[in-house]
Amino acid sequence: MRTKYLFATIAFIVALFIAGCGGDEKDEVLPPGAIALLSPSGTSTCIQGTTVIAGKTSSVSFSWKAASNAESYRIDITNLNTQTTTSQTVKSLSCNAILDINAYYSWSVKAINSGGSTSSDTLQFYLSGTPASKYAPNPADLTAPASGAVINANGAATVQVTFQWTGSDSDNDIAGYTFYLDNTDASTLVTSSLTSATTTQTLTSGKTYYWKVVTTDKAGNSSISTVSSFQVK
Repeated sequence: MRTKYLFATIAFIVALFIAGCGGDEKDEVLPPGAIALLSPSGTSTCIQGTTVIAGKTSSVSFSWKAASNAESYRIDITNLNTQTTTSQTVKSLSCNAILDINAYYSWSVKAINSGGSTSSDTLQFYLSGTPASKYAPNPADLTAPASGAVINANGAATVQVTFQWTGSDSDNDIAGYTFYLDNTDASTLVTSSLTSATTTQTLTSGKTYYWKVVTTDKAGNSSISTVSSFQVK
């Protein structure tokens, strides 16, 4: 009788232990679902915002759709003229940001929860502030050589490299491009007054090159591209 009682007690304790262990398991938290940006939309090329400091800054409203399972949202706003990014983390589906006028921006939102994060697409807009008859051109999109590319000189001391980029302007009045290239930070002017979005340069092998393009319109407004780099081996 005592043996049966002992076995029953042990079985009961084991059952409690197993039940307790099972109770500690937590359901896996999935990352948030897809997130869609609303405003400024991808078609809002030029916006004015609400003036904060006349001729200097405007307040811009950003909004997006809710992502399933999201606990918070982080918005990243990048000034494409200066390549500086400001971020805000909010729990709502909108926020305001005070930005410099006469500049191009890109923005995106990341939905966040304890299981991870999901990023939206990236949209762009131009913040004009007060209405203007002429807008600065978009920063040139550097297309070739691609950033991080390695160009094989096949043992030659020098090689010809063709640079290409895409320019655009809300007023369609691009006057020309200025091309910068060197081995440090793309601060050396190589050629100016280019009317086509390409140039070919003879480069020395065994070096890393940095380049950028400044776009100027007929009103004298200008914008600077990002700096791209590549190697010649």
